[in-house]
Amino acid sequence: MQLDYAGAEALIDALERDSLSAADVDGLFRIRGLCAMVDNVPRFFPGIGVSQFRKEIRAFVRTKKGGKYDGYFDLGGVWRARPRLRALIATIQANERQIAGETISQLAPYRPDSGTLVVTVHFVAGGVSDGFAFENDPTSFYANLARSDGDVNGIVLNMAHEAYHVMQFRAQARAGIDPLSLSTDATPPVERLFATTLSEGTAEYVVDPTRWTATGSAMDSARRRYQRNADPKRIAENFARFDAVLAALRSGRMAWDEAYRQGFTSTNDASFYFVGYEMSKAIERYCGRECIAQLFRKPPVEFFRQYVALCRAHPEISGRFSKATEAFIAADVTKPAR
Repeated sequence: MQLDYAGAEALIDALERDSLSAADVDGLFRIRGLCAMVDNVPRFFPGIGVSQFRKEIRAFVRTKKGGKYDGYFDLGGVWRARPRLRALIATIQANERQIAGETISQLAPYRPDSGTLVVTVHFVAGGVSDGFAFENDPTSFYANLARSDGDVNGIVLNMAHEAYHVMQFRAQARAGIDPLSLSTDATPPVERLFATTLSEGTAEYVVDPTRWTATGSAMDSARRRYQRNADPKRIAENFARFDAVLAALRSGRMAWDEAYRQGFTSTNDASFYFVGYEMSKAIERYCGRECIAQLFRKPPVEFFRQYVALCRAHPEISGRFSKATEAFIAADVTKPAR
């Protein structure tokens, strides 16, 4: 694992200037981490991207105040946190080997068939995600230092989650499943729902912070989130929400963007991450740890079919889909709803 700090450092340096020319901003876009941070925004907010960032950063350096697009790029947050961010970068640089080792050790027991893999983590500052990976980039992921609250252990947690996505994508590609095709607008929304729940749910399970002893504000916040979603009432709510969203997608009453908002964002505490988490937990319990790694050799719907079969064999499993969802999963899910 290689660590690259250029994206975060370049943005902090730029914000400390009094002005930026168009050529200066062009230079920022030649830095991979910073460019990726900007490119990640329209994945969640279509129409907000490069041109808006150009306007926002040039105005910000003159005024040191966020403008119309600050909620998307968080330049104000980066500016206010810059001393802490520089200190965090220095801490990571001084402990690179340990941090990379801790990240990899979390993933090793669940590693899918990704083959030999050398991964670069690009540290960024700003944007809309704690961390992210692109399905068409099998060797990199990105970690947002500005959302870590200065907690190095929280950064390791974030790195492990995103690194597992890279492993997933590589394993799927090796199995003949195109991970990019699972995340495009051309893919039917139901298939995207299954694929995203598999991807995020397994990553959430593999890097479960409640199994760690590491401390820190970001770690504590992550543990509280896991504990909230482990409550039996919340588990039932999460699965019921999945049933409702799936039905709405099938009938055409809901578009993918709204499904994503309801299930995979802070709107509902990322509830579908925890649907996938409960599914992963049951699969490891009754099938074994190696069965988590094998999930990426098959189409995502097989994750759901395996879980439904386990639920029918083990009534003690708490997370339950509706009978209608179970029947749909068991059938050919490529057929349109009637």
